[in-house]
Amino acid sequence: MREEGDLPPPSRARASGARGALQAVGEFFATQRHLVALRDGIVGALPLVLIGSLFLLAAQPPSAALQRVVAPFSPVLLVPYRVLGGMISLYVAFSAAHSLAKSYGLDAPASGLTAIAAFLTAAIPTPAGDQPGLVPALPIARLGAQGLFAALLIALGTVELARLFVRRGWTIRIPKTAPEIVIRSFVALIPAAASILLVFLITHVLKLDVLGALDSLARPLLRATGSLPAAIAVVAVDSALWLLGVHASAALGTMKPLWEAMLLQNMEAVSRGAWLPHVATLQFYLWFVWQGGSGAALALTLLLARARSSQLRSVGRLGLIPAICNISEPVLFGAPVVLNPRLAIPFFLAPLACTATAYLAFQLNWATRPYLEIPWTLPAPAGAWLSTGGDFRALALQTFNLLLAIALYWPFVRGYDRNLVAAEALRGRSSPTLLSGTQSL
Repeated sequence: MREEGDLPPPSRARASGARGALQAVGEFFATQRHLVALRDGIVGALPLVLIGSLFLLAAQPPSAALQRVVAPFSPVLLVPYRVLGGMISLYVAFSAAHSLAKSYGLDAPASGLTAIAAFLTAAIPTPAGDQPGLVPALPIARLGAQGLFAALLIALGTVELARLFVRRGWTIRIPKTAPEIVIRSFVALIPAAASILLVFLITHVLKLDVLGALDSLARPLLRATGSLPAAIAVVAVDSALWLLGVHASAALGTMKPLWEAMLLQNMEAVSRGAWLPHVATLQFYLWFVWQGGSGAALALTLLLARARSSQLRSVGRLGLIPAICNISEPVLFGAPVVLNPRLAIPFFLAPLACTATAYLAFQLNWATRPYLEIPWTLPAPAGAWLSTGGDFRALALQTFNLLLAIALYWPFVRGYDRNLVAAEALRGRSSPTLLSGTQSL
């Protein structure tokens, strides 16, 4: 197996230095409490989005015949989706505030509920001046993807305000003999009131629509994140981090709020029968670029499983089942790909080529864009088919990209395999000599 020590000393030093710097960056993204809270807010709500996706798929089945059958029931089937995916901002606000409060040692459930209350205060429209007695209805659209970034901001803000009040002692204190739940409720009372009052003053007295403002600011960011140059940059950063032995999920985890917002907007568009606005959601990468894991590892694994070298063949066969389930670590560290210049070029080139072909296909509407939340451990064909609502053209695109990645990996794997076969043969010839020398002693 190739190790870091097999590299030339200058290259080894540069690789070690770069890896150390990137590991520090990765640790920052993985441990910084506010970034962790943002990530936890999105990840905590994913099961609800997944359940909502199932109901959306049931209301909009992939077959025209099935669509005619379920058409009378479609409005009813969409109710769970609208309660789950359509109100995702509520759940994200709770999850993000709960995570940040827990990291500070505050009352996490109370902080989550305060964040929801503050978010709803900001989301409900201000009554019109000529109809002061009329309470306006809360548009459900403001609780979905439209309010996602405001929910995250309000969640972090309410927890920081509660932390300030607790640190300064600006809370109601009652005797410790009272039940713990009563003590916690009174401690959270003044910080919660301050948070809701502050949001009320900003949104209903100063007339600043926080949800609308953040949604308007986020639209250009979402368009930029979903562009082809951004997708290429994401894939290149992922490959570069893995080549240096740095797990890329920590750094790329900061993209999850943007990816989830794009997916939710696609889901809302499908529920209305409108055009899907985004291509490069997380599902785009999972099923059409990173098949088998980072670097299009499934293609590499299939080639390794047929290699002549016993080392590569054993790594490929042992890593095949994990790669089918999109777990690439056995192959990346077993071949290895990490710190291996022989496989660096295809590890970059294969996913970048898949990014370009998949993006072009979706941009030209040759296949339905991903719009459903699907568990990432599903095999790529199942994930590609389900995430696009059962579009068989997505299966064809996924298969084409897999073959493309295999073709790009093949010459490099073949050369690497030949070198290892020669090294194994040399070791095999030297072993009997060493054995006979040992016996003669």
